[in-house]
Amino acid sequence: MSIAIDLLLVDEFAAWAHRDQKRNTGDDTAPEVPYIVHPRAVRQILEVEHPDPALREPWILATALLHDVLEDCDVHHRELSERFGEQVSAAVRALSKELRATPAAKKTDDQYWAVLANSPLPVRQIKAADRIDNLRSCAKWPRPRLATKYLIETPAKVLPMIQEDRFLLELLERELATIRRAYGHLLPT
Repeated sequence: MSIAIDLLLVDEFAAWAHRDQKRNTGDDTAPEVPYIVHPRAVRQILEVEHPDPALREPWILATALLHDVLEDCDVHHRELSERFGEQVSAAVRALSKELRATPAAKKTDDQYWAVLANSPLPVRQIKAADRIDNLRSCAKWPRPRLATKYLIETPAKVLPMIQEDRFLLELLERELATIRRAYGHLLPT
């Protein structure tokens, strides 16, 4: 049985799940930003910025909105399946390194990246949009530790898995260049 996905309900659920969380700006002088800003930005990259209308499928946009709820919130993947369907739940599980409600389900870094690399293209595109928004946040707020991690990890892990999507690949490379200019001096030599 297929579940019809109402993106307004998905957005409300994601906002509820992240309700007490703030975006980690890394800067005590930055305003507190509700965490839901990040999943909404990931959705917007796919829905508004990306030229491919196939990325506007409800399950893809729902997954973009929910991509952090299993890692960061006390939401079980069965609840995602019941509310939004198994396709969304499976995609969010692939995008999650750990499942907060199921601690035994934690993946190693190698397992996490292997699962993502072998996931369907839309799941990898969501990960790329997630990384784009994270890079943009590093450009907006001082986040040297994360920026350094992303400067190493993005070329090694994210760019190779998004080669089929020229738009996201080029956008990632542009955002990465911005971060390299700001934080490249922090990389080990």
